[in-house]
Amino acid sequence: MILLPALALLSCGQNSFEKKLNGKWYGRENDGFTRFYFYPDSLISMEWNTQNVKWTANESKIEFDYIEQWPYQTFIKDTTAMILEYALSDNNNTLSFIKVKDSNMGRNFNLIRADNYFEFLSKISGVPFKLPYDNKIQRIKLEGSYGLKFFIENTNGKTTIVSEFGNGMDYINKDVINFKRNLQPLDRYHQRKLESEIHFRIFADKSISDEEIEKLIQKIPESEVKKVFRIYESENYYNFETLAGKPIKTIANKK
Repeated sequence: MILLPALALLSCGQNSFEKKLNGKWYGRENDGFTRFYFYPDSLISMEWNTQNVKWTANESKIEFDYIEQWPYQTFIKDTTAMILEYALSDNNNTLSFIKVKDSNMGRNFNLIRADNYFEFLSKISGVPFKLPYDNKIQRIKLEGSYGLKFFIENTNGKTTIVSEFGNGMDYINKDVINFKRNLQPLDRYHQRKLESEIHFRIFADKSISDEEIEKLIQKIPESEVKKVFRIYESENYYNFETLAGKPIKTIANKK
């Protein structure tokens, strides 16, 4: 009862451009790893670390203090005044940054507005889904970077499955090849790690049964991917490595 009036007062102190930015934003180019959470009184940025800072914005620029802290060097910190040029899409759902200097390299990147990570995935895949929930489902003990994502929806009785590359199951072999190529193992250790940990993460609407999913994914070659998980809603999924997942049977892993 106290918090809501306080936030309302803070929001009144914002200009019209800042009010449009309020909300959670996820990096399109890196699977939401870059996150900006704009609040009336603070900006929480998450990438390699988490920072909570004050911020301001006008029609074309966002300003805040960024604290550079080298890994494992707790006491070495450099504060940089960040001024980011940005553009907001007409529907206020895409936030684009240009001419951003990061580690002496220029880069452009885009953020998608979403209430949470799963809504972000739904938006970038174009597949609407609401995940099932079961508090007995365990967390996946495999690195998220080795998980190729598939999205399944059920609209008007028609089931559609799309990979993170935008393809259906007929292109699964090509998608697996592209997925492995994008990971670019640095050495033999990472190559072996890739081969042992590569898996599918299925984001299927709760209206779709496990049996339906099993039928849809039977085109997985036995030699390619043997681990498939159906992803469930989880209360703490800000760490994408620890999503809740239930193993799903395929031709490749039935033996």
